[in-house]
Amino acid sequence: MEILEKRLMTKLKHKKIIGFLLLLVLMGTGFGGKVYMDKRKLEKEYQQGIELIQSYVTDYLVKNYAGIKKIEWQGIGVEYRNSPILGPSLFGNYVDTDVKIYVSDENYFTLEFRLSDKAEYDDALKKYVIKKSLNPNNIDTIIGSGKYNALYEYSDDGVDKLRIDNITIFDKIKKSCIGSENSKVKYNLDIHGLKY
Repeated sequence: MEILEKRLMTKLKHKKIIGFLLLLVLMGTGFGGKVYMDKRKLEKEYQQGIELIQSYVTDYLVKNYAGIKKIEWQGIGVEYRNSPILGPSLFGNYVDTDVKIYVSDENYFTLEFRLSDKAEYDDALKKYVIKKSLNPNNIDTIIGSGKYNALYEYSDDGVDKLRIDNITIFDKIKKSCIGSENSKVKYNLDIHGLKY
């Protein structure tokens, strides 16, 4: 009888241990699933905000600048962080989108737009909205900086060197009421990790 009781007690202990382990696995899966779903929700929100920026900037460039052959968006760059508890996460990090403005098949300059600078999340609407800082004057300034960077080579001595070959190439992009209605546009909302 004692042997039978010991076997029953051992089986009961094993069942409790297996039950406890299954509970831990289910809790871990539930927690992991929640983290994954939160990450996907945030990615969708980032995509919605970046899509606003891409559409606004593209529309402005096509209607107000002549000489643009192609506008090519480079996706959404996200600076991931690693948390000891949550693992790789998107929360509270740097999010941007880059665009290449082509004058010819080979010649372009790149502009960068940060989500936090150009859009903000509206809690009442549950979506991103364009900030007042994304306006024609600021876009004109950003275009000017992009053209400058394409025309001048940075120098540590403070005197940037003009790239003579690029003057006639990038001089084609000018503010104009004619615009560049025939320019090709490639949008991209794919998320990728930023690398430095």
